[in-house]
Amino acid sequence: MDTSDYFVSVIAPLYNHSEIIESFVTDIMQVLRQNYTYFELVLINDGSEDDTAEKVINLLKEYECIRLISLSRHFSTEIAISSGLDAVIGDFVVVLLPCDPPLLIPPLIEQCKNGKDILIGVSKNRLGQPLWVRIGANFFYLSCYHLLKIPLTKNATQFRVFSRQVVNAITQVQDKYRYLHLLSFYIGYKYQTFVYEPIRRYKVSRSKSLIEYLNLALQIIVVNSVHPLRFASYLSILASIFNIAYICYVVLVYLIKEKVAEGWVTLSIQNAIMFFFISIILAILCEYVGLIFAKSKGWAAYYIAEEKNSSVLISEQEQRNIVNDSKNINI
Repeated sequence: MDTSDYFVSVIAPLYNHSEIIESFVTDIMQVLRQNYTYFELVLINDGSEDDTAEKVINLLKEYECIRLISLSRHFSTEIAISSGLDAVIGDFVVVLLPCDPPLLIPPLIEQCKNGKDILIGVSKNRLGQPLWVRIGANFFYLSCYHLLKIPLTKNATQFRVFSRQVVNAITQVQDKYRYLHLLSFYIGYKYQTFVYEPIRRYKVSRSKSLIEYLNLALQIIVVNSVHPLRFASYLSILASIFNIAYICYVVLVYLIKEKVAEGWVTLSIQNAIMFFFISIILAILCEYVGLIFAKSKGWAAYYIAEEKNSSVLISEQEQRNIVNDSKNINI
C-alpha cells in the first residue's frame, strides 16, 4: 500500500502544554507532510488551565489538517485519548504525548502495515522520575504479573500505533474505564513492543503525586482483576478456621483444667487479628462497590465542549478530512 493510498491519524492529548505546544505541533506536521498525502492531527485539550487552547487555535490558522477537541473539564490522559479514538478516521492511528518523538511515526506505521495490528511503546528507563516512583512502579508491575494476573507491559507508555480494525474494536468497548495498556492485550490482535527514548521538552517535568499514582493503581486493579476479591475470600476462610480452632482450644482448656485463668491476652490478640482481617476485606469490597456505584450512574466518559478545525486552504481540499465545528457534543 502506497503512502497516497491510506490515511494517517495522530492523537495527542494536551494538558497545560502551553510552553511547548508550538514546537510539538511543528515537529509532528513536518513528519506528516513529508511522509503522507492524507493525514490529520487531532489535539485533545483535556481541560488545560493555561493558554494551551488559545495557542492551538492560532496554529489552526497556520497548519492544515489539524483538529482541536476541547473537553469540558480535565478528565485524564486515558479518557482524552479515548475521545480522540472515537473521533479519528485514519487507516492507521498513532497516539503520542508531547514527550514522544514524532520521527518514529513513519517506521512504526510501516511495521503496523506488515502484520502487527498494535505497536506499544516502552520507555528505556524511568530516570526522570523520583526514586520512590521507580521502586513503587517495580513493585506494582511484579504484583500485577505474579499475584493479580494482569498482563501489563513494564514501563509501557501511551506511545502506540493501532490499525483501523483495532480502533474499531476499542471503540466498541462500552466502558468509561478504557485503560489502553490492557485493552491492547484483551481485544486479541497481534501486538509488538518497541523501545524508545522519550524527548525532554520540559525544563522541569511535573511528576504525579502519591495519591494520583495510588488512585491509578487501584483503578487498574479493581477494573481488570477479580483476584483481590478472591484474596478477600481466602482471608475470610482463614479467619473462620482460626475462629474454629480457637473455639476448640477454649473447649479443651475448659475440659482439661480444673481452674481456668482469665484469658485476657489471648482474647485481645484474637480480637485484633479478626479485626485486621475484617478491615482488609471491607477495604477491598468497598473498592468494588465504589466501582459498581460509579458505573451504575450511567454518566458519559467525557463531554466535548468545542471542536475546531484548521482554516488553512489546501490545493486538494476535497480529499482531506473536513469536519464542521461543533459545540456541546456529549459522548
